[in-house]
Amino acid sequence: MGKFSFKHIFFIVSALSISSLKTYPQIFMNMSGRDSWVAIIITCMIMLIYFDYLINICLKNNCYSLHEIFTTSFGNLFGNLLLIVFASAVFLSLIESASVEANVVHTNFFIESPVWYILLFVVIPGFYTVKRGRYSVMAVIMVCIAISVFNGINLAILTSRFKDYGRLFPIFEHGINADFFLSIVKSIGMYSSIVIALPYLSQLDIKKGLRTYSFLGNLFVAQMIIVAVVGVLATFNVERANTIVYPKLVQTQLISYFGFIASGEFYVIFQVISGWFSKYVTTFFALVLIFREFKINKVVNPNIFLIVFTVVIYVVSYMTSKNLLTLFSFLNLYVYVCVAALFLLPLVAFTVFNLKSSGK
Repeated sequence: MGKFSFKHIFFIVSALSISSLKTYPQIFMNMSGRDSWVAIIITCMIMLIYFDYLINICLKNNCYSLHEIFTTSFGNLFGNLLLIVFASAVFLSLIESASVEANVVHTNFFIESPVWYILLFVVIPGFYTVKRGRYSVMAVIMVCIAISVFNGINLAILTSRFKDYGRLFPIFEHGINADFFLSIVKSIGMYSSIVIALPYLSQLDIKKGLRTYSFLGNLFVAQMIIVAVVGVLATFNVERANTIVYPKLVQTQLISYFGFIASGEFYVIFQVISGWFSKYVTTFFALVLIFREFKINKVVNPNIFLIVFTVVIYVVSYMTSKNLLTLFSFLNLYVYVCVAALFLLPLVAFTVFNLKSSGK
């Protein structure tokens, strides 16, 4: 069967990277306060260079298999073990996607609907989409991202009159301290789910334009995140923003035009559901692609594999998302795991792989 165009990397990168930093930015904002917009700009610059570096190594060495990169870098034993560590972080990203989506919908829209019930509308459609294969996955990603971006642009326009950019200043009123750098580390962890796009490289028709489109996708994500964080800080003062569970959703409640366009809920509910569901499906299929490199599909029936993982995801996500304090405790730990397993680990693996390949 034919492969996707390399241009599809734009949608994959967007699906994986936007939702976390837009939905719960207080994870890092409570560390850097008013200077969070400076921290997120630095993070975006780092991630633009970082992901381009990884893509360039793949193109330079004409290698798009994570299994080959990890085993070449660390040997068969440690390479396989570290790839399992990477896959475990991808699994945690699945838990994050399902948990946050269910909790956001429960907390802000349908508080009388229990989390276990809302989760069914995440994991069952997700299972069906992934089971149908990569063409279904890509179709869902493209539609969801189109919906999310359209609603995001509308919300940015509708909330513009409520923003006071004077709230962004002064910068570094109390100087630069350790908390500022920690906020950068945490935001890198939230952004590092972008590397879950790497397993998809084997599904793309690789051409030189891949690097350009992956960079453009990453740049598109970066500007959306910066606009979102700046928008939150400009709408609320930082003390207020850090006490709101999901500030972007509260921000839309300010909207009131002509007596009938109110609360922005129509836009934001579609943006949240489409954004998080696209991340869930993209991450789930990436996990399937990683396990295919271990030849698991030759040992275990793929349908049984998907069912077992869906049930595990459902149970763990329910335990995580049924309580806000539990969810945010998980998210605070999750971002550090992402820094280690989704940022530093691929950086080391790809660098070592490049050095060994160059020395041959």
